[in-house]
Amino acid sequence: MFDITLVKDLTEIISKSLTFNDIEAMGNYFFKNYSTHRLENVMNSVTISTFTAANCFVRECENKNKIEEVFKFVIELDENLLNGRKVKLVGLENLLYRLSRTGVYFDFNSRKFVKFDLDKKILNNWGALKDGKEYQMIIASVDICKNSELVKKFKQSLMERIYYRLWDYINRKCSYYNGVIWSWAGDGGILAFKTDKDINHAINCCLEILFSLPLFNIFHSKEIQEDIQLREGLDIGNVKFFSDTGRIVSDVINYASHLEKLHAKPNGISISSELYNVINPKLQKLFKHKETFENRLAYSLIYDFEKAVL
Repeated sequence: MFDITLVKDLTEIISKSLTFNDIEAMGNYFFKNYSTHRLENVMNSVTISTFTAANCFVRECENKNKIEEVFKFVIELDENLLNGRKVKLVGLENLLYRLSRTGVYFDFNSRKFVKFDLDKKILNNWGALKDGKEYQMIIASVDICKNSELVKKFKQSLMERIYYRLWDYINRKCSYYNGVIWSWAGDGGILAFKTDKDINHAINCCLEILFSLPLFNIFHSKEIQEDIQLREGLDIGNVKFFSDTGRIVSDVINYASHLEKLHAKPNGISISSELYNVINPKLQKLFKHKETFENRLAYSLIYDFEKAVL
């Protein structure tokens, strides 16, 4: 379950996040009369670095078949007390994410490692986010324009079938850019993107969804005589995560939703100035329209499919 790279990452987290005394305390939790000095065969008066201590501890856990227990212990140690102080683990989210890419994630509710099919399940926390903790994220609100009119004009069962195809189309785009769909109500939903890998992923994804929509209309919505049009609104900021994403309340989600509903035009994207300021300058050039919206600057573009211009 835990390959060499993950074990190395765990060792690095321990060495960077804990003191020598913390590592000794953790060693004594797992083993009777644990001593790094004894295992390293050095005198007690010799100072041992946290890197050496972490390596020694993890190696001992591997030798005694306790590596899974240690992973669980360290993961749950984050923001809890050890030796009378609150521990903040450096790099834990990256470790959890890399673990999830192997088809295993840590379920904080059941406190167990769970295997899943990478091809069938997309984790709404990327296997890395913890309930009740804040993370910087990019949120995209996506909506189908004139949904009520389309449902009235065509059979509801037909539109539901087309909307399912649209959900699948958007879901595949999201997966490619390491995003997830947090909610979907048939005619639109909320997409979430982490910012620790590439700040431009969310913009790239939403642009690709919009720019390739004519192909979707040609091949997947040909049963109706009208094209599906979308509006998209994006914002960046801190979001308190819950695995039950329906519980998430955030100003970032609210502003992205307002941008999409009240500012973006059909076949258009509106983004907050905070997001605009951190994306690639070449992407910035696409957002030619600047306006004040809800006391903040917002940038937008409209894609004219027929003229193929912005």
